[in-house]
This record gives sequence, structure tokens and C-alpha cells, in this order.
Amino acid sequence: MTCIGRLGGWILASLLLTPLGVARAAPPDFDHALLGALSSDTRDGITVRVAVPGAKAVDTILGMPAIEKGIQPVYVEIENGSGAPLWYMPITMDETYFSPAELAYRFHDSLHPERSIDNAKRAERLSMPMAIAAGATASGFVYTHLETGLKFVTVGMLKDGNEIDVRFIIPVAGPAYATPQLGPNHMPVTSTVEDVDLPTLKARIEAMPCCTTNAAGDRNGDPLNLVVIGNGIDTLFPFVGRGWHLTEPLDLHSAIDTAKSFVIGTEYATSPVSPLYAFGRHQDIALEKARGSINERNHMRFWLTPLRYEGQNVWIGQISRDIGVELTDKSWYLTTHKIGPEVDFDRDYLLQDMLKSGAIAHFGYAAGVGVSRLPDPHVNLTGDPYVTDGLRLVVMLDVDGGLVRGAEALEWAKLPLPGQ
Repeated sequence: MTCIGRLGGWILASLLLTPLGVARAAPPDFDHALLGALSSDTRDGITVRVAVPGAKAVDTILGMPAIEKGIQPVYVEIENGSGAPLWYMPITMDETYFSPAELAYRFHDSLHPERSIDNAKRAERLSMPMAIAAGATASGFVYTHLETGLKFVTVGMLKDGNEIDVRFIIPVAGPAYATPQLGPNHMPVTSTVEDVDLPTLKARIEAMPCCTTNAAGDRNGDPLNLVVIGNGIDTLFPFVGRGWHLTEPLDLHSAIDTAKSFVIGTEYATSPVSPLYAFGRHQDIALEKARGSINERNHMRFWLTPLRYEGQNVWIGQISRDIGVELTDKSWYLTTHKIGPEVDFDRDYLLQDMLKSGAIAHFGYAAGVGVSRLPDPHVNLTGDPYVTDGLRLVVMLDVDGGLVRGAEALEWAKLPLPGQ
């Protein structure tokens, strides 16, 4: 009879092949000062250090200007003091990360094949190994897609069949994102906190304002049709993993880029959103998921509320889908997005998106927005009509659920360790 075991057990058996006395894999051969300051966190006896070097440092370390080709190497170091072997999963950082061979081939030189061979060897030698024995420290690079402004880094590992995720948000070169009033731990600053139980949470959600407003607070805009409950800034990671991006601030530079993308019809993954208001302030954080062009995108705005449920932050938000861009003389930036009228479609799209992320613990709906129907629908601040059943989607996230949920593996051939 075939023996089936937990994936972690298979990895454990594979890693037990480690020769006695091996405590540390040979560190990659480069000047580690080029990495700059490392971000560090320890969980369950495992210390993770990460860094995202800039373009010049990457060129020096790799001997290839990888960032010019859209590849952003992220340095990862895992010190395994847990007493059990680990299996590192780079896919938790970037779903479509590059292999060392892909990186090297971006700089393929048919006139100098020896240079191409050297590039491939170095990219492989500097890459992060996946198997980490108990008591060992492993380090190397994961070759990810280029991001600017902020880099969301998840280091996911399997230990004894359970996934451990360590997360970092690292400032990198590029345009700053529109994240005002952030405290030292990247959270928006709020003056008060109200801890609530489940019945009170429902009542508070249903009593919140129906809609966003203009700056003066005397005109209603898009409906507040979304509530997300999660642990601090970790709440953002499931969205980032599903292709959502923080947006750039609305300034002259981004306004010009928006107009340019509108004219040419190109994608602008971090294009700004206009300010809408709730609780007397404009959005704390905005996210968007770009599609074929700037004319088509899904976008959300979030405000941190004073509520806290079971230690989790409660955000209220607005989600809609842009179906086109129009020139306008009503704003200094000369363009405005036209939203699709079926805002419930976009609300329920987000539910599907988060279900696919595997990060939802609970979800439901609460009253609060108010029904809007044809032939007399509500309109937003730019006059776009919208229809809705009046319900708010409420999503409770569990970002520590991980990718691996009950996966089993055949206990057949064993994985070799690096160097074997």
C-alpha cells in the first residue's frame, strides 16, 4: 500500500539527509555592506533578515543591471534555530518570481558566450536555497518583479507541516505611495480605540456613514460598501498577493502620467485616485488592480475606524470599477474616471478575489449603504449613477492561514540539500 504523509513530514525526511556537523550553508560571495540595513524578525525560533538593494548595489553584486530589466533581487537570510528542518517557499514573495536562468538570459551575449556562462553561474550561486536544516543558516536572493516606493516581502516557510510567514514592508526607490498619517509601524494614526464584541461590531458597522463625501462634508459620493477586519498592516498582504497596488499621491507628476496613459491607452498600475472623505479626512490608503489600460481598473479606498474586534483593526472602505477616463475642467488634474454603475458587482468581485487568496476566515453582509435603484439612482460626486442592494460586505481576514492547507505528499524520493 502506498504510504501517504503530510507534506511537512516528507520535507522533514528529506532534510534529515543533512550530514552531521553542517550548521551553515556557505554565504554568497559578495560585500554584504552593499545590502544596507537589514530588516529582521524572529518567530518560533526562526530569525529572518531581508534587504532590497538599490540598482547600483544590484549591479555590483550580480554583475548584471537586473533592475533595468524589471527584476528586483530581494536578499533573504534565514537562521533556523527552531530545532526542525525548514522548506523555504519563494512563491510566497512573488507568484511569478524569476529563476536564475531567466535572470541570466536577460543579459545573454552571443558574441561572448563565456560571459553568459559566468552570469548564469553567479545568478545560481547567489540564489536562495529552499532546504534549510535545523541549526543551519541559509541566505541568497529571490529574483522578483520590480516594485517601487514600497516592497511587500513575505518569507514563507514550512516547518513540521505548518506554514510560518514572516512579513516586511520595505521602502525602496521610486514614487512615494499615498499613505498619509502613518505611524512607526506603518499604520494610520488614530486617536481612540473602541474594543467591541460581535453584536456591537455589527451595530457599529450598520451605523457608519452611508457614503464618502466631498471635503466640506456636504455632498455624498461613492457608497461605503466594504468592511475589512485584519491584523494591522498585515491586512494589506492578501490584496498585494492578488495583484492590488498602493496608489501614488495625486500630484503634478502623477496627473501628467495619468493623462499620458489615457491618451496612449496604456496600463498605469499605481495611478492615483482622487481624494474622497469619511470621518472628516480623505482616505488613509488606496489600492487598485490595473487591467488592460488606465481606462479600466478596480480601485478601493480605506479608512481606519476606531473599532477593534478581537485585537483586529476594522477598516471601512469603498470599492468601484472604473470603466473609462474622461477629460474634465472640474479639477486641476483635468481627468476623471467614470465608474461602472453596478457597484455590488465590484463588491462581490472582491469577495471572490479574497476567497482565492485563502485569507478569509469569515465573511458576511451588513446593512448601512442604503438601497439605490433605477430609475432614480444615487450619484457620486462626479455625477456617475450607481445602483446597489444597500449591503456592506464584511470580510474577516486570517493572513496566517498560509498557502498549504492539508496538502499531502507521496513519501517517495527525498529532496537533496544544496551541494549534494
